[in-house]
Amino acid sequence: MATAGSLIHEKHPPPPARTRKLATLVIASRHDIVSAGIQALLQADGHRVAASCSEEDDLLSSVDARRPDITLLADNVARQNAATTVSRLRMHRRSMAIILLLEERHATATVGLLDLDVEGILLSGAPARSFIDCVRCVSDGGKWVDPDLVRHLVVVDPAPLIADTLTSREGDVACLVSHGLSNKEIARELNLTEGTVKMHLHHIYEKLNLSCRTQLALSVTGACAPTPMSSNEEHNPAGNGFNSPAAVPPANGNS
Repeated sequence: MATAGSLIHEKHPPPPARTRKLATLVIASRHDIVSAGIQALLQADGHRVAASCSEEDDLLSSVDARRPDITLLADNVARQNAATTVSRLRMHRRSMAIILLLEERHATATVGLLDLDVEGILLSGAPARSFIDCVRCVSDGGKWVDPDLVRHLVVVDPAPLIADTLTSREGDVACLVSHGLSNKEIARELNLTEGTVKMHLHHIYEKLNLSCRTQLALSVTGACAPTPMSSNEEHNPAGNGFNSPAAVPPANGNS
């Protein structure tokens, strides 16, 4: 019979390790060699590619027949109207996640893509690691945008509009978000509490009509001054972080 002392020192087995979710995918691209390369890469990571398609109608049929967890949709299949193709896919399988594979020469349209109902956006020239990270993230229910995508954006200068809309502190927070900082890092940089950072983000989303951190980061790209500012530097009272000499650099982080 076990005593109280023996129960205290009794060793329990560690909890089982969390099993990584593996996805079933359909790949849609007009370039067979691209599809083959992506398929080999994802299969090596343990995922299953149920079908590869080069036409939209074939893709819809494969989605109906294979019922994939994720469709990887190249914009050369979606053609000029990605929103229509995404909408048709949703009608066929609402619970399916969609990752859009974007040609770098089409990156100028990325601002419009922010409104698409997709879980991931990848540049076609992304490294293999990015494909794996994106599929893993989306498979786990997350959202993923290619980290290199911001560098390819061509946007109308948003500085005047944003500068007139946000307060000085909101501008600082927005710029730090576009550079990838988390709420905790932003709070430390600006000598704020995390709760205050979240409050500023809530106000920023409302003022700019945005719904998530990714949209904010991409929307303010190019509007923020490139010069970093440490938490010990004083703010320029007349500026709010957008193309201002005393601005805090852009950042990207958690919502």
